[in-house]
Parts: sequence; structure tokens; C-alpha cells
Amino acid sequence: LRMPRRKNARSQLVCTVSDIHFDLHDVPTWRAFRKWHARNKPHRTIVLGDFLDLGMMSKFIPGPEDTRDPIAQIKCFVTEVNALVAEACTVEVMEGNHDERWGKYVLGAAPDILKDAKGLSLREQCLAQGMDPRVVWHRESNSFDGIRVGHVTLRHGHNQSGRFGGAKHLCANRLAKSMGESEGFGHHHRAQLFWMTAHGKTAFAVSNPCMTKRHSYSIDPDWQWGFTKYEVVNGRAFPYLVVMDNGVFAEGGRVYDGNV
Repeated sequence: LRMPRRKNARSQLVCTVSDIHFDLHDVPTWRAFRKWHARNKPHRTIVLGDFLDLGMMSKFIPGPEDTRDPIAQIKCFVTEVNALVAEACTVEVMEGNHDERWGKYVLGAAPDILKDAKGLSLREQCLAQGMDPRVVWHRESNSFDGIRVGHVTLRHGHNQSGRFGGAKHLCANRLAKSMGESEGFGHHHRAQLFWMTAHGKTAFAVSNPCMTKRHSYSIDPDWQWGFTKYEVVNGRAFPYLVVMDNGVFAEGGRVYDGNV
């Protein structure tokens, strides 16, 4: 990446987490991330979708261990996102396909007839349960297709990638479809980073790992656990994947262990 030289240029730290599925999250993984987050205090923390599971609002039959209480999951999320707000300069949230289950369930097949009703959206429910109003909330739409971090567009990824699981080389496929525009996404629960250079332009795609526990509907899944951090300088974002092993990772000479 060609960048003009600037004296004393400093980067801004941005981190993305996705597919946590509160309150069915992997506790050691989340705890290790929280230790890192509290120490590093990012400039921006972005929760890139599927922060709730809401399995009870889906067409799928819940497992015997799954809760039937969506408010319990919302309260769990609110507690954790408020802790992030206390540490980061800005916290942003984007709804993923699991989070969208709330609106589909509550508003039904004709959501337009209740468009002016108050207290029915997921954001309004989270605020009612105590979410810090400083959390910036996003929903992907035709008029808003993603969050910008430097030159990178971040999305949950369910509207671009098709069915859950997707192809083997997720990031290579996304770069081909985006015509070489850098992207980051979640949804697939898989950690990938792919760079491509063509005609003097270098771009990348990042598939963000997950933070959910293993679920009964997917035996021996090809999932990875962790998060992505970006160093943003002079309008350019540089990605670094952090992949955990059983709730433990090392970064910057330190070990972050979510089991203790």
C-alpha cells in the first residue's frame, strides 16, 4: 500500500467482534477478549452482528439446553456492551441475521403497519433494558450497506454471502465480487485473511471469527474463535486476525487467558 510519508503519524485502534450469540457465548473466549479490551481501550469497538442468538424466535427447534427467554439474552448483551462503552471511545453495533429475528417475530409479515409504533424494535428493547444510549446502532439496508473503517467496508455478511457456511475460500470470493474493494465480515464463524494485488492496487478481505459456544445443530464445526483488530493510519486500515485456542491468545508480548 503506497502512502505518503508523514512525520509522527499515529494509528487508531479499531476492533471487531461478531457472532457472539449471547447468552450462548463461549465464556473463556469472551473473557479473554474483555481482558484485552480493558487493557487496550480501542478508539472504536464494532460488534459486527449476531450479538444475540434468539433461537426461540427462529424456525429451528431449540435444543434442550437452549433458553426460551429472549429478554435474558438481551439483558446479557446489555451488560456486556455497556462494559465495552466504559472502555472504548465509540461502540457500534450492527444487526446480523440472528438479531433480525426479533423484528421478524415481533412485527410479523406486515411490519409497515407498525412502523410508527414505539418500543418494538430491537434497539428500543435494548435501551429499555438499560443499554447505554451512546451505543451507535446500525442496520444494513439499501441506503446503508456497511460501516467504514478507513478504506474498509464492514458488514455482518449474511446479505452478501448466501447460506450459512459458504464456500471454502470466503475472502477470495468476496474480493472477486467486490472488484478489489477491501471488506470485513462475520456470519461464517471462520477466520480468514486474504490479500490481492492487481494493477498496482492492493486490497484485502477479512472473515471475522466467532465467540459463540459449540451448538448441538453443528457437530465438529469448522469454526474459529477470536476477533479482528485494525490499525488505521492516514485513512488506511491494516487488519490483524486474533485467533484463540480454548480461550487463550498471545498478543503484544502478553498472554490473555479467559479461563482464569
